[in-house]
Amino acid sequence: MSTPTASEQIEQLERQIQGLKKQALIELHEQLAEARKTVADLEKELAQLTGKPAEESGAAPSARRTRRQSISDEELKPMVLKAMAQHGMNGLNAKEIAARVGQDPLRIRKFIANNPTALKRQGAGPGTRFFLP
Repeated sequence: MSTPTASEQIEQLERQIQGLKKQALIELHEQLAEARKTVADLEKELAQLTGKPAEESGAAPSARRTRRQSISDEELKPMVLKAMAQHGMNGLNAKEIAARVGQDPLRIRKFIANNPTALKRQGAGPGTRFFLP
């Protein structure tokens, strides 16, 4: 039976420190979960007392914006033409096209700027409507 050397003792103490740090993190996560539950309960109670929904009575967390996948002009063109063929008898603006295609209106405006012959433009500014050529 030999006594551990100084370096072995240091390694052993470092392992103990790592274990204690992990345990402290777990305890903090548990405390945070309890605190969130308490806040939610208090918000419900406040909503009942004030008669307002819980979202209006407190600072509700904002919803995360959904990220759309990037799409190339070649992939977007048939989608836009299909939407125009189905719903564009009286013309559609960029926002309406975007809603039909499931893309951002800025992406549709960029597509139209890059492909000026894809759609026929009528009007100017916000009132611009697009038709099939």
